Amino acid sequence: MIAFSCPHCGAQLQVKPSMAGKSKPCPGCSKIIQAPADGSASASDSGKKSGARSASDSGKKSGARSAAKTPTVCSAAQETVSSPLKSSALAEYPFLAPPEGPEELGRLGPYIIRNVLGTGAMGIVFLAEHASLKRMVALKVMKPSLATHADFHRRFLREAQLAAAIEHEHIVTIYEVGDDRGVPYLAMKLLQGESLEDRLRRIGGQLPIEEVLRIGREVAEGLNAAHARGLVHRDIKPANVWLEEGRDKVKIVDFGLARGTSEDGHFTQAGAVIGTPSYMAPEQANGEEVDGRCDLFSLGSVLYRASTGQLPFGGKDTLSVLSALATKTPVPPRSLNPQVPPALSDLVMRLLAKKRHQRPQSGREIVEAIEAIERGETGEEAPAAVPEETPAQRQPAKEKTTPSEASGETKATESGERKRLKKGRRSGARRKKRREGEKDWGRVVLVTSLVLLGVAVLVLVLGFLRHNLKKRAAGQEERPAIHVLADRFIPPTCALPATDSACCTWS
Repeated sequence: MIAFSCPHCGAQLQVKPSMAGKSKPCPGCSKIIQAPADGSASASDSGKKSGARSASDSGKKSGARSAAKTPTVCSAAQETVSSPLKSSALAEYPFLAPPEGPEELGRLGPYIIRNVLGTGAMGIVFLAEHASLKRMVALKVMKPSLATHADFHRRFLREAQLAAAIEHEHIVTIYEVGDDRGVPYLAMKLLQGESLEDRLRRIGGQLPIEEVLRIGREVAEGLNAAHARGLVHRDIKPANVWLEEGRDKVKIVDFGLARGTSEDGHFTQAGAVIGTPSYMAPEQANGEEVDGRCDLFSLGSVLYRASTGQLPFGGKDTLSVLSALATKTPVPPRSLNPQVPPALSDLVMRLLAKKRHQRPQSGREIVEAIEAIERGETGEEAPAAVPEETPAQRQPAKEKTTPSEASGETKATESGERKRLKKGRRSGARRKKRREGEKDWGRVVLVTSLVLLGVAVLVLVLGFLRHNLKKRAAGQEERPAIHVLADRFIPPTCALPATDSACCTWS
């Protein structure tokens, strides 16, 4: 058997001697490769090629394995094997200039192409070295078939220039943006470590909550810096969140690469939707105009998966994922993992709101919320910020069963929540009763005042009437006295004789 490694993905392959010198698709990456004519030489070249990929974590492991398995061979045998590999590379990447040394796959602009780090929907990432600066970089190149489209070409350069203008500790540094023979490229800092996608797969799909909070906070800080510059990433996902070797410091990668078609179903047709359906926002899936809040939705999907090990919107194909994205509400993370703090679960559900105005409006807001969770400041007022659809989102949680190991903790938590709700209802009832009592006292005072006012008016009226009656009675008693005096009045008598008629006349 002839043992060798794929120059594109580093997969270890074995073929029968009859296949020596023949071309065949690689089972790992489906690229057409040529089997070497010499098994021992191919093994040496396999170790050499895999060692060159040590800049990436996966390449480093592959190189270590191949180097351990193959013995040291002469340089003549290495040259014998490298020729067909170089010919294959030139056929696969015709936009590269011919190599000028034994360790090259070709040249592009001022860069020496050493190896292939990975391929995407519309671009290729090479391990490259600047010819004059002797600096190793990750060189991202747009595929020539797409670079011929003026819109893709212009967009790639414009967004790469915007990304290069951002200097932030959580965004990968871009050294240069250029164009060589109609193929645009950008040179980025070569990162050591692994992507969040690789980390999740390696540990079984779920991170400790402290690590979830730290990664979410650092990604939000990087997105806030990008959005302030008017740059929307549109494809935040675990594969584009890089964890640097050592401190696991987050670096957001893949700025400036337009997304389109893909054979693996992760992307829809070019020009229609840009992004990964499992992580994209509803407005992004509908082809609408997007802003920074679509990146925040994607960050919510990343946090959901990192804390629960599951995607919020799953499906067997792109169509089913988009359907779930438009019609379904995911179960809160705390229902799947009881270790998720309630405040973090609420924050993730806010990020996954269908309506963009119901989500946090900036990366800074997310940073502040996560910092409060890290300090333990969860507060009772936090649930008030949850969008209106949250009660409906929490309803399916009753149908889910929690693991037996966490049943006691879940029951205790639910009991505590019920006690808090009951206490809140009691205090609310007391306040309501107090308010009703205050209203009743107000009515009593008002009625009493009106009654007293009526009594006072009645007393005044009665007093007035009594005074008038007394006055009338006094008047009636004075009149008879006058008549009596009149009756008792005796006119004077005349002293003259009665014979004198003139004198006795009384008038």
